Amino acid sequence: MNARGTCWITGLAIALIAELFLPELLANPSGPKPPKTWPQPYSVQRDDASGVLTLRTPFYVIEHDLKRGGAISRIALTHGKSPNLLLQPIETRIQDEKGVAYADVNDASPSVSLTREAGNERELGSELVTIISELKGPEGKASGVRVKTTLRYRWGYVKVRKEFIAPSGTRIKELCPLATVLAPSLTNYGYREGKTEDEGMGAFSFGSNVWGKLRPETPAARPLKTHYVPRSMILVDPGVEGIEWFAGSDLKSWEKGPAGRRGQGQCLLHCNTDPPGVTLVVSTLWSPESAVVLPDGFTLDFYFAVPIRDGRAQRPWLHTTFNRNRGDWVSTEQIRRWAERGIQTTHCHHDGDYYRDGLFWRDGAYPPYPDMDRYDKVLGDCREVGIRTATYFSNKELHPSTEQFQKHGQPWGRKDRKGELRHNFYAPGAEFGAQMCLRSGWLEFLKFSIDRVLKNHPLTGVYYDWNVALLCCNPLHEGKTADQQADGHWDMDELIDLMEWTRHRVGPEGLVIVHNTTVPMFATENFADYVVATEWGYGKWKDQAPPLEDLPVEWSLVGAVPRGVISYGMLDAESPPRLHRVFAIYAALGGVATWPASNEMIELAALLKPLGEIESYRFADWRNAAVRLSDARAASAVYSRPGEAFVLLANLEPAPREITCAIRPEKLPCPLARPVAAELIGLLGGGSTPDSGGNASSLDLGQLLGDGAKVKLPGDSVALIRIR
Repeated sequence: MNARGTCWITGLAIALIAELFLPELLANPSGPKPPKTWPQPYSVQRDDASGVLTLRTPFYVIEHDLKRGGAISRIALTHGKSPNLLLQPIETRIQDEKGVAYADVNDASPSVSLTREAGNERELGSELVTIISELKGPEGKASGVRVKTTLRYRWGYVKVRKEFIAPSGTRIKELCPLATVLAPSLTNYGYREGKTEDEGMGAFSFGSNVWGKLRPETPAARPLKTHYVPRSMILVDPGVEGIEWFAGSDLKSWEKGPAGRRGQGQCLLHCNTDPPGVTLVVSTLWSPESAVVLPDGFTLDFYFAVPIRDGRAQRPWLHTTFNRNRGDWVSTEQIRRWAERGIQTTHCHHDGDYYRDGLFWRDGAYPPYPDMDRYDKVLGDCREVGIRTATYFSNKELHPSTEQFQKHGQPWGRKDRKGELRHNFYAPGAEFGAQMCLRSGWLEFLKFSIDRVLKNHPLTGVYYDWNVALLCCNPLHEGKTADQQADGHWDMDELIDLMEWTRHRVGPEGLVIVHNTTVPMFATENFADYVVATEWGYGKWKDQAPPLEDLPVEWSLVGAVPRGVISYGMLDAESPPRLHRVFAIYAALGGVATWPASNEMIELAALLKPLGEIESYRFADWRNAAVRLSDARAASAVYSRPGEAFVLLANLEPAPREITCAIRPEKLPCPLARPVAAELIGLLGGGSTPDSGGNASSLDLGQLLGDGAKVKLPGDSVALIRIR
């Protein structure tokens, strides 16, 4: 690739060919394919005749409309459902002091330039798109305000900077860097609130997503309106696709805006009727009654991200953990048994003095144990049987006993308005560590700590806990002195930096596991091999499981990354034993796995052995349109590839049931034109063990493709049906 890394294609015929065939060529290049977690270059095409600038990867495409302010006008996933997640371009607008709106999309001839930002020996470079647009009225009237937009295209996300250039004294009532209408399928959303201690929020609030759901059929249902701009928002078509927006680390411009006061912005999310879709508006200033002066050069930093989906089904992720356990390290024999049961990964997790012997892995300390040779023996034994290994790191905790905390704990720490640190305890007198902020020297020390462990031990990769950006009020992180008051920031830019660094550090085949309960995030998960979710924040299962549609959005999110759902966040001592099996069945129906892998999940994974290479299939979860069932407490999931499909059919009640199952082969992820046979090849439940397929029984194909075949299932059981 040359210095600019671009290819200019202006011929209409060539552009049409590229539009039709380039996604397939990119998705199936000659030679070995890099994993989807490994950053790859964009293909850049500019067609001035049609006015379209296209940036494409094998997994998604983003287009700019060069005749409408250079605004992003199309975002689509190669393996998604919607041809465009945007029904209207993402516009930037203001309202002047008379309430007249001016937007960049009304500029028919913006200045648009492209450059290639070179990388280094560790990282791929970026594609830079720079746009200067006039904010104009619908009839072309100029406002006198211009916006310079710089978009840095990275793997799975785009970092955007908006700089507003205005004549001195320009007064406005609204400043909106983001307004669009999204596809109507993006009905599930979560947002992290923009409130702080000033509005009564906890000083060290984790900032979990506030979840909601819009229903296009009832446009008045549950709209979102807040005058405190959220720090992030994720919108999801569950199991299919999604998009997210989030602010950069500097929050002052977002939370105080041109008015210089909190609570003067506006975020709107509601159903749109014409066109039918989801309206999203984020304004850092909304002042319908009085205008304020727009500072010249007022700047906002934010991101867009999409999930990187490769369209392939994922093997259930079977994971376990180990630690020193008073020196009784996990044995070679136990590791062999793990492998025999299908365990794929494990990690050392020992961040507290659970055994009261004083020997545990203090965050930021090294070496943690006097017998590190035994630690290495476990890693070597795992490698011998094909189990990939990682070690726990907390992205936010540094133990007070370490030399680094003594020297740097205060300048690196995550602080509240009073300048106090938060210490995380798991029992009285027993501490995990003090919370740090990545927007400090803590980031580089954390990288050093991780690199030190990876250099000295035969690990495959890392496990990251606290893999989230958090609000911090340490003034040192904003270039101020300790006695000044911070405006407030979070460490989002630095978290993205850490994830990119980590993927390059472990390599394309390395192992990256992240834990981000209640705050799933496409931009960080795109670099991860596995994600851990649902540790806390959701209702307990006491007497029965909730309906599938009431599961947390993060349960499977959009199916882009294999996920582990933590059962102990929802099940406890009061939960009946059968719910543990139902929990595993729910996981299988969503294409995820229990974490750590339960016996029930291991058995369900074994039921799938007749499929062979699961990655050769496409998966559709319990929301699939191919299977129709007679019973509301029955559910299905589909694994589909050319020529055959497998259906998981589940009875979610404790009593046996006869379920009528009808399959629509044309609605399978890989449609079957002329099915010739169907058979029930496996059953788990009712005292049975996973069937390898040796005791298959035929099903009436005509009934199955017609009004439905009747299948008798024991309580809390799963059957595996093959149709070809």
